[in-house]
Amino acid sequence: MKAAIVKSFDQPLVIEDIPKPTPGPGEIVVKIETSGLCHTDIHAAHGDWPIKPKLPLIPGHEGVGIVEEI
Repeated sequence: MKAAIVKSFDQPLVIEDIPKPTPGPGEIVVKIETSGLCHTDIHAAHGDWPIKPKLPLIPGHEGVGIVEEI
């Protein structure tokens, strides 16, 4: 599967192939069809949010998709 990844706060996103995750207990895998991009994603990707995220980071928390695996 492909993912847009923040590897460094001072560089653009990179698109890479990553392994498809396997769900653990109480988790599901969702094939994202579309996703919003909001100001928190942009601030997190730039590293100027009060709490810096751990890198690498795959931004996005407003996804819509199809449950593929339970």
